Formats: sequence, C-alpha cells, structure tokens
Amino acid sequence: MNTLIYKILKHLLKPLKDYLVSEHFPASIAKSASNPSLYTDIFKTPPYGIKEKSDLELHMLVGEKDFLRSFWSLKSFYYYSGLPARLVIQDDGSLSSDSINRYYEHFPGCIVNTNNDEPIYTGLKNHPMCQFFYEYHVIAKKLFPPLLVTQANYVVIMDSDILWFKRSRAITDCIRSGIPFCLNSGSKAYVRNQEFMENKLELYPANNVNSGIIGYRKSDFLDLNFIEAAIGKLVHVSKDLIRESAGYLDSSVNIEAEDINQTVCWWVMEQTIYALLLGRNPHHHSLKACSTRISDQLFGSLHQFTKSPIMKGTALIHFISDQRHNQFFPVGVEHLIKRGFLNKYAYE
Repeated sequence: MNTLIYKILKHLLKPLKDYLVSEHFPASIAKSASNPSLYTDIFKTPPYGIKEKSDLELHMLVGEKDFLRSFWSLKSFYYYSGLPARLVIQDDGSLSSDSINRYYEHFPGCIVNTNNDEPIYTGLKNHPMCQFFYEYHVIAKKLFPPLLVTQANYVVIMDSDILWFKRSRAITDCIRSGIPFCLNSGSKAYVRNQEFMENKLELYPANNVNSGIIGYRKSDFLDLNFIEAAIGKLVHVSKDLIRESAGYLDSSVNIEAEDINQTVCWWVMEQTIYALLLGRNPHHHSLKACSTRISDQLFGSLHQFTKSPIMKGTALIHFISDQRHNQFFPVGVEHLIKRGFLNKYAYE
C-alpha cells in the first residue's frame, strides 16, 4: 500500500519537480523559434586570452566539419568552467587555413598542431603497435599528442560535441587534487568486451568510461610500454576467438574479415586505452551523469549525455551521436542563446 501511495505521489509531483529543476526564460524568449543564423554569431564574441604557460592544458581534436561546433564548445568551456587552461587544437588534417587563423584570433596564445607528427613518431619509435595505431586512425591524436608533447602537468581532453552550462565542482576538484576523471556513459564501448579482456587478456578497464571529456596527470598515464602491450593484446586475438571477444561494433567492423585490423573498431581504441589507464588508478573519479535527487538536479554538477534535459544542475552535456539525435545546435546552443550567452560573453 505504501509503495502504491509513493508511486501516485511521485506521479502527481513530477510536473512540479520538472518546473523547479528547469531553467525558465521570459515568455517572449521561451517561445521564440530557433534561429540558426545566430549560430555563427559566436565569431562576433571577443577573444579569450590563453595563458601561454599553465600547469593545465585543454586538448581538442577538430576537423573542418566540427569547426563551428568546436567554437561553441570552447567558448562555453572557458566562460563557465573557470579553468585557466592553455588550449591545444589537434588538427585532424582537414582544417582550412581560415579556420586555423580563427582559432589564433579568438584564442590568442593557443597552439594548433597541424602536420607536426615528427615528435610523436620520435616518441613512439620503440613502440610499433602505438606507431601503427597513430598512422592507422585519426582518433589516436586524442591519445598520443597529449601524452607526449604536453607541457603541463595536468591534461584535459575534450570532444567538440560538449557544451558547458555551469561550473563543474567535481572537475575543478579533480584537477586541483591531481585525480584522473572521466565521463560515465553507463555502457562499455570498448574494442573487446570487458569480460573477454579481463578473463582472456588480463586487461582490466574501468567501467563505463566515455572519453568525451577526460582528465589526468601526465605522469600517471605516460606509460608507453603498457599501452604498447595493451594494443597488441587487443588487436592480435586469435581468429577462433573473434566472435567471443567482440566489443563495440559499428559499420567499420567486419568480424568475418581475414584482415585482423578490420575486426577491430578503431574508433573506440583510444577510449579503451584510457579505460585501461584509469583502471590502474583506484582513485579515479567517474563523473556523475544523472541523478533522481532533486538536490542534484537543482544544485549539483551533472555531466549528461544527448537527449538529457538541461536542468539547473547541468554542468555539461556530451551530445554524442548527434548526427542521429541532432540536438547540439537546436537544443544545446539554442538554450545558451536564450540564456543570453552571446551578450554575456561579449561583456565579460
């Protein structure tokens, strides 16, 4: 009986709770239609001066197709996070010269890494599997450059499909304390399934790691011998165990292929390696993604994913798989525009 009463009360009070945790705008703004022409107004906001020397670096892998999105991601990061990170843009090879110049214009003091692979190859010269990964797939630029060429003690790697809405106390505390952190996706998108990795490969990843945003001390993660051995184990699985080992699969994977490299989803290799590095650190922090507690939804720092409602307690949202869900601009950016972000940023 008590359970039934609780369910009825919860159902009746849900509209009130939703109202309390939601951010409200004046009626004229709330009802205004989406205006995609405003999205490029992010380029009208003033530059953010980047510290040329900082003990914290922010790395972002960007291609030309992600260029506009990256500006909203970066400007919201610097405005809301309060973190004085030196910015390093990793070019996936497709950025135009105009786009590169825009980064220099808006983030003076930043670094844009384009075709500067020599220090990476030098660092990986005794690690052939690492070198193969770096040559084989662009996603490796989220792993090796931050490890090998960063000049800071602490590194944050962030995807361009993340928007910030308020300061994250959890991330700030992790950086100050030197504790590694990651997003908690609630799923295990790894090259091989976790049970197989643990039982057959003796590799022990942290649970549910999403590397959309991840932070660590360079000294804790720079272990190329470990990474080399891990990639070798993950790739060189005997053919009779390919099906049993199958992890995250997308259209790039063919588990029937003769070429062992085609049986691996290389898109999640970097995420898998980060999960393994985090798994070696018992004190890593898994960021809270969701909560049913109204105190968290009102006052917390939630680190959410696509299709999650923007609440007063939302610190950031990772708009993962946004080509499917199409929410980064019409939901996330529109929310910031209604909040007056473009004007606030201009006058800070």
